[in-house]
Amino acid sequence: MGGLVLRVIGVIALVVAGLTAVLYGLGTWNPWQLVFLEYRFGNPALGLLVTALALLVGSWLAVPIRSETRPRGRLAFRITAFVLTLLGLFAYGLFGEHFKFDTRELAVSEDGQLRLAMVSDRDVPPGRQLKVWAGSGLGLREVGDLGKPCGSVQARFIGNDQVELDTAYGTWVIELDPATGEPQQILGARCSDPPVPATLGS
Repeated sequence: MGGLVLRVIGVIALVVAGLTAVLYGLGTWNPWQLVFLEYRFGNPALGLLVTALALLVGSWLAVPIRSETRPRGRLAFRITAFVLTLLGLFAYGLFGEHFKFDTRELAVSEDGQLRLAMVSDRDVPPGRQLKVWAGSGLGLREVGDLGKPCGSVQARFIGNDQVELDTAYGTWVIELDPATGEPQQILGARCSDPPVPATLGS
């Protein structure tokens, strides 16, 4: 009975490994710019660690090796999973924090289709960026970047196509594309600079 329970746990671990591989792969690639994938599964170092660890546990419990001479494929799979786990630990230790972000919504448009969010990374020193999100739920997408704000920021939508930013260095109005929500201006390079056309800041 105990062996059956361990095998069930091992199978579950293998399923988890497959799911995490898919989710973190999509989160790292993410051509749709989905917010859910970007900020929940956009950490390739963590994805490698979780997937490899689940593979290692699954290979150990679901496909046990009773003879070291016969099932060479199982042994090779287990060794590969162990090496990948070590690589995942190394990658996460070096780069894991670089892919961690805190997000906070600042304002929502009148029609509820656009959101302005502050995204803060956990680097040292930390950085912040103002992002424009479109949609809702799992379909929420990142459609633009307003740049890096200085100091405290208060924001509100003026209708559906303009954002007003109130900072210690001035009050700025940034226009958004009515069709896509993409910013037409971004914050200037210096804190006291007014917004500049997005094409100049890219």
